[in-house]
Amino acid sequence: MGRKSAVPADMVDEEAHVDPELIEGDVVDDLEGEDPEYGSEDGGDEDDGEDEEGEEGDGERIHTVLEDDSFHCFDGHQDAVVAVAWNPAQPDVVATGGCDDAAYLWRVGQDAFEASAGSMGTHELAGHTDTVAALGFNAAGSMLATAGMDGLCKLWNVADGRLLRSLEGSGGALQWLTWHPRGDVVVAGTEDCMVYMWNAANGAVMQVFSGHCGVVSAGCFTPDGKSVVSVGGEDDASLRVWNPKTGECSLTIQGHPFHTAGINCVGLHKDGHGAAITGDEEGIVCISNIATGRVGGRLTGHEDSVEAVGLCAQLPLAASASLDGTLRIWDCGTLSQRGSCEHPTSVTRMCWHPTEPLVFTACLDGASRCWDLRTGSCVRTYGGHEDAVQDIAISADGSMLLTGSDDGTARVYKVKP
Repeated sequence: MGRKSAVPADMVDEEAHVDPELIEGDVVDDLEGEDPEYGSEDGGDEDDGEDEEGEEGDGERIHTVLEDDSFHCFDGHQDAVVAVAWNPAQPDVVATGGCDDAAYLWRVGQDAFEASAGSMGTHELAGHTDTVAALGFNAAGSMLATAGMDGLCKLWNVADGRLLRSLEGSGGALQWLTWHPRGDVVVAGTEDCMVYMWNAANGAVMQVFSGHCGVVSAGCFTPDGKSVVSVGGEDDASLRVWNPKTGECSLTIQGHPFHTAGINCVGLHKDGHGAAITGDEEGIVCISNIATGRVGGRLTGHEDSVEAVGLCAQLPLAASASLDGTLRIWDCGTLSQRGSCEHPTSVTRMCWHPTEPLVFTACLDGASRCWDLRTGSCVRTYGGHEDAVQDIAISADGSMLLTGSDDGTARVYKVKP
């Protein structure tokens, strides 16, 4: 399929900013995103409309058949892998969590293979009684936190896989977790409206942030670590900023012109000036400022739920990934849409290259893709999974990609061949 330019090359020299005026997003271009060098869509014959079982149905799952170009496949899980993370301080250490109620620590690369005599230093982290929905390493890379649908957050020693402590909250299923950007403090949001902050050193509850009236679907620390930001799903549709010292809510963004449907995801700009982006269940994307509480733009174009959002650190661009099968690129200066990068089916997650304006998407067709925001083109497609890709992460140096899939495996790819 052909590719069309979405972002002029001279945008590289522009300074990132967000226009304060509220502007509805307009479609500038649609970009066909399947790389012609890779595979084909195994979605059945368009003429007869039958799936692999020979039965008709509109809900048929598309699988793109690609050559397996991963250099490492981990198959220790007994069910779907839905959460993956890369150690920020130890470049050959990764973690995965799955619907088998387990998490694993393991290593990648030839050096790890030789150092571990072929075992890859694998540690099974058992103890959860429900799906491990999220996980993450602390900044030092010495601890891993796992968030379970069983309502527990568990802390593990990365060196030997030993359980350090279990952190308890309200008992509601944990939806996400995040670490303080520098300290050993972990925060997690629950399905029953709460956000908990624990001291990882002793397991003590430092704060309970209460105020959401629906599932707390996503959250993060601000880049300076001085505030916690959380967003609410169905029946809430708010963004809240919390003071970690006092537990008080310092800012709430809610109601028109903000979201009216449940919010799924949130991202903050790394410059620390307060720019935030959010996406909701009805496909709306909003850009706001958590320093002032002002909604700068309400961006339309998606036709289904937005699952992941982010603001580019290198260019004045934003991106949003949706179940409608598109990755949409937005101009933060004009708050208009610069392009729509097409996938064969729904996009579940995305992550950003640490130093380049590249976005990596995970898709239900079993493939992952690298997109250049400067051109809107698909730079590379990564194959090997036999079912939907549910999560994706990139190494701290931007050289390797980690994916987790419904096929029960996690795979590691070189970002560039």
